[in-house]
Parts: sequence; structure tokens; C-alpha cells
Amino acid sequence: MTQQQKQSQFNYDDLTQFLRDNPGIFQQHPELLENLSLADARGAPSLLERQVAALKNRINNFQSQHHQLIEVARENEQISDNFTDVVCQLIAFNNLSEFSSELPKLIRKAFEIDEVSFKSIQSFSHKPNEIQGFDDTLRRLSNNQASCDNRWPSNILSLFFSNSIKSAALIPMSVDPKGRTLGILALGSKDTERYNNDLGTAHLNRLGIMSGICLARLQPET
Repeated sequence: MTQQQKQSQFNYDDLTQFLRDNPGIFQQHPELLENLSLADARGAPSLLERQVAALKNRINNFQSQHHQLIEVARENEQISDNFTDVVCQLIAFNNLSEFSSELPKLIRKAFEIDEVSFKSIQSFSHKPNEIQGFDDTLRRLSNNQASCDNRWPSNILSLFFSNSIKSAALIPMSVDPKGRTLGILALGSKDTERYNNDLGTAHLNRLGIMSGICLARLQPET
């Protein structure tokens, strides 16, 4: 037997003895199981190998779900940060003219939206040709809640957006969830799926209340 063979045999024997003395090694280091081959004499995967493979698949699924949850948490954190920025700037508006011109720009930039507009109740009352579309919009905002859709009727979309908008979120502006609507905030996207009707509206309703409070503070009393 050559020196190299003796050395290999010595190392193999040491390893064998080590595993005998430490039967819990794979529990302490389960990642080692990924590199084991436990095929039977015919070369077919053994039951243990199949169990390990199934376990690895479950671990991979858990890791994937974990990464998705982390990504959702990061997105929500970013949304909260953006809301904070928007609120701070809303508080700083001093007059209705500034609010009307700057609010759409502010929201469009903060949330990367293609088109943003808003119309107050007062502005609709002076445009008879828009009253029907406005009434149709209010009927769709049941319980004073925001609504998202990619199938808005053309008479509603045309009130707020250009022809390029394919999906939109329409948000009632009020000082509280049960208060009267002071106006409608409209967020439009060229992406058909951005504002589909499966999208949650909690953040949008918050935006509607924040902007409604600001509108109530700045618009003249009637």
C-alpha cells in the first residue's frame, strides 16, 4: 500500500470514527445532507434520499415565501414613508390655488403615477355637462370608499384623465370615513393592471382623508 493510500485510509477511518462518536452531527449541520448520495445498490434513490429531497423543496418554498414577505414589508415601509412626506407637504399649503396646482404633482412624484387630478364638488357644480359623470362616479364609490378598476366607463375616465389611461383609482376626499364628500381624487395609470379591482384600498382611503382635510381647511365656506 502506497503512502497516499495509507493517508486516505487513515483519513477515512478517522472520519468514520468521528461520525460514530458524533451521531448528532447532521442535526447540528443539516446543510451537510444536501451533498450526501444515498442511492441503493441499483443506483435508484433511496427512501431517505427522497425524504431529504422533499424536505429541501419545503425549505426552498419557505425561503421563497420569506423573501416575498420581506419584499412586501419593504414596499409597505416605502409607502408609509411616502405618505409621511405627502402629509408634511399638505400641511404646508397656504391657499386653495397652491393646493390645486401642487397636490397632483406631489402625489404623482411620490407614488410614481402617470396621471393625477382632483375635482372638488364646487367645481362640478359649475359645469352642467360634467354633473352626470360626477354622479355616476359617486355611485361607484360606495360607503365613501376608494375604488380601483380597469373597466371604468369612458364618461367617468374622461372627467379626470387623458385617453392614454387604462386603469384608475378614484378616491373620495372627505374629513372622515363617514363625512360628506368634498371632492374626488383620481389616480390614473397607463398600465391596465396597476389599478385592477383586486387591489386593496386602505392606503388610498387614508390619502383621500388627508387630502380632504386639507381641502376643507383651504376652500372658502359656502
